[in-house]
Amino acid sequence: MGGRAAAGEVTVLNHSALPHTPAEAGTDSGTGVVAPSSAPPSSRAAAAPQAAAPQAAASGTAGASPAPDTPRPPRNGARAVALALTVPGQVVSLLVLVLPLLVALYMSFTDWSPTRGSLFDAEFVGFENYGELLVYDTRFIYAVLRTLCISVVCLALEFTFGLGLAVLFMREFRGKSLLFSAFLTPMMILPVVVGYIFWMLFQSNGPVNQVLELAFGAGASVEWFRGAPFAVLAVIITEVWHWTPLFFLILLSGLNSVPENPVRAAVILGASPRQVFWRVIMPMLKPVIIVAFVIRSMEIIKLFDEVFMLTRGGPGSSTETISLYIYKLAFNDFQLAYGAAAAFIVLIGSLVLVHLLLAPVRDQLLEGGRK
Repeated sequence: MGGRAAAGEVTVLNHSALPHTPAEAGTDSGTGVVAPSSAPPSSRAAAAPQAAAPQAAASGTAGASPAPDTPRPPRNGARAVALALTVPGQVVSLLVLVLPLLVALYMSFTDWSPTRGSLFDAEFVGFENYGELLVYDTRFIYAVLRTLCISVVCLALEFTFGLGLAVLFMREFRGKSLLFSAFLTPMMILPVVVGYIFWMLFQSNGPVNQVLELAFGAGASVEWFRGAPFAVLAVIITEVWHWTPLFFLILLSGLNSVPENPVRAAVILGASPRQVFWRVIMPMLKPVIIVAFVIRSMEIIKLFDEVFMLTRGGPGSSTETISLYIYKLAFNDFQLAYGAAAAFIVLIGSLVLVHLLLAPVRDQLLEGGRK
């Protein structure tokens, strides 16, 4: 009995030297009584340092933070090569874009013309050119209004025809690929070439009048360039034919990117095709439509080539756009400072117009960049 008690005491003492965990000490988690271990003390003592070693290694590994992967600084040779490749382009951009803009801005505050000597000897008149344009120059104001009216009509027609073509090309029909290429062709032609083509078409004995006579009789021919209404109409027809493919292409891309799930859900809920188009598809096309209008607005405000080839701004000044008026000021009348002021007014107005057009969808367009 005494020997058994001594052996039990030895076992308890040996267990007290080990870590106090249920797995290692053999303790009953319910009663707290130390259970004797079947393994000999010597083997348990040898296993304790071996079990502690991986724990120490793991704790050391977890505590140490990995070394940051810092990029190596470029060598002097690589930096010199990078500068040699980028600096020439930046210098050319500065000379071609920024420097002429600054010279034109300075010129707009003077009364300089090529017949009065050097630009730097010209008298500085401040905002006199701007004030005269906005207050007293009715020809400039009428040119701006005329350009805006032509732009509104052209944009409305181009959007209507472009949307109709885009909806049509969402269906499958024979010859679709060939017609798609044909409808995009006018956009690829230079504006001056388009103007010359339509100038020949609208001649008194041209193809347009011949078609009108065949359809409506001998007296149906029109003198397109001798009256203001028909001259403006010729400009609008030319511009719509030339740039409707741009709206068509942008809107077709937008229709192809519309998700199918909202459309299917609307059809399942009993919506008619017209309701699906106007209440589901068109709201999702809103950003695409606004971007198309912004791109086209920036181009049509600069309307020059077609008008120059068709009418030269006539008869009188009935088709004189703002770009044509600035051209005449600068290169016919040699009022370069006055023309530069007019150009900067148009530039500021264009920036304001683009800002207002993009306001409804600016946050939606910039969401991708913030994400």
